[in-house]
Amino acid sequence: MQPSQRPPFSSLPLRPEDPPYSAWTLYGPKDELGTLNLLTPDRVLAAAKEIQLGESFGLNLPLNQPHPPSHNRLPFTHKITHKSPRNVHDDVIEMNTQCSTQWDGFRHYGYQDLQVCYNGVTIPEISGPDAGDVLGTGAWCKKGVVGRGVLLDYARYADSRGITYYPLGSQAIPLAELRACAEHQGTTFKEGDILMIRFGWTKGYQALDDAGRSAWAKRSPVELIGVQTSKEMAEWLWDTGFSAVAADTVAFERQPFDPAGEPGGLERISLHEILLGGWGMPIGEMWDLEAISEACNRHKRYTFFLTSMPLNIPGGVAGPANVTALM
Repeated sequence: MQPSQRPPFSSLPLRPEDPPYSAWTLYGPKDELGTLNLLTPDRVLAAAKEIQLGESFGLNLPLNQPHPPSHNRLPFTHKITHKSPRNVHDDVIEMNTQCSTQWDGFRHYGYQDLQVCYNGVTIPEISGPDAGDVLGTGAWCKKGVVGRGVLLDYARYADSRGITYYPLGSQAIPLAELRACAEHQGTTFKEGDILMIRFGWTKGYQALDDAGRSAWAKRSPVELIGVQTSKEMAEWLWDTGFSAVAADTVAFERQPFDPAGEPGGLERISLHEILLGGWGMPIGEMWDLEAISEACNRHKRYTFFLTSMPLNIPGGVAGPANVTALM
């Protein structure tokens, strides 16, 4: 399969008037799929060959986890109503779409200084009185997110090498360590891959008692392990050709964002701004990677078929990932 003729990271932004490192109009001025355009029929067919064992894994936390949620978000609530006197029940849920395993959509986080989202969509177009559905996650639901998933099991790699890391703290994992992890696993990448990184957050969080979970949710600022916010990280994510990225932690990149204080850091800009606002690259967060981690380690194979169908909400900002991996 021939790689697409995407411009290199060094060519970004594509137009001088566009935000830093953006790839606006690469797939057309009205595009709503961004890097999901890389999930072509040929790549989906190739990814299907990853199904060799008939094993499947749901990568979703229960919708009521973590509880309480971070970032002062509305907690998940579930009410069951009995249609008395009949033996019939309905249930009603209320939730912030980012309270559990989820995708960040392109409406969620744009360029902060310029106040614009992917392909130049503005705040009034998203939340103003005359807002429509442009850039909503519902656009992804026409085909779903389907392709080859690749796991970088950083937590397992770090444990095997005696590397200190803090699953529930603020720690930036640099690109060199991710590359070393891939080499340790024998993992190589293909254009269109869906990258998943296990930092050990889920395992660490689930080991907390109720008081520990409450204290974690109340931290201010929020402290999260994740990839380093750096230019070389952005370059690697783009030039490798990932169609989407995800992790078991809450933000994929380290929080608090402090790019200016890191070697090679991005000045006054985060990876969220570049990926979501610049490229239209979905970011998956709080994915439960524990079972797939065990399977990958058992089979010494870190690639699999991945399928995800977000809630079909016209104009959706984010939503549950409903993600399954098959080996």
